[in-house]
Amino acid sequence: MLNRLLLEHDHILRKLNLLELQYLDMCRGKIPDFSLMRSIVVYIQEYPEKIHHPLEDMIFSILLERLDDAGFVQELITDHTRLELISRKLRKSLESLTDGAVSMEDLEQQLSEFLTGQRQHIYLEEAEVYPLVQSVLTKEDWKKLHSAVPVLDEPLYGRRTRQDYERLYREIEDRSRLAIH
Repeated sequence: MLNRLLLEHDHILRKLNLLELQYLDMCRGKIPDFSLMRSIVVYIQEYPEKIHHPLEDMIFSILLERLDDAGFVQELITDHTRLELISRKLRKSLESLTDGAVSMEDLEQQLSEFLTGQRQHIYLEEAEVYPLVQSVLTKEDWKKLHSAVPVLDEPLYGRRTRQDYERLYREIEDRSRLAIH
């Protein structure tokens, strides 16, 4: 299950990389692909925030029960909520661009906060908490978690890419191929 979370982090990071390229275009005065940006934020809201984070929260709650000084673990659980609020605000801004309700400067600030927050969060989980998870959780804990967690197909890299994510999938794969060559 920890391998699943690490793989999901890799998937999230690939999307963040693509979003960051769009953000950099904005910073350079180019017009980014707002539709693609929105698709990435929607993906983050639909999968990591609804499936990945709740699973982590269940795992982290076990750490909270067993560790004496686990304030940093509670901070990561709280951070999930903070990140969800940031992504909700960013999505709303991306959706209201045509109304002129948000300035490009505000959008750039929101993107910067979103990208930085997501990356820092993933780094802390992988560097600080996941090693603790490996050493603290028992086989019995993992069995309970497996039975409590629904098996859902990842909408982009699962058995079948959802139609509304086809373009996002193609963009990520195209960029991956370019990086290899």
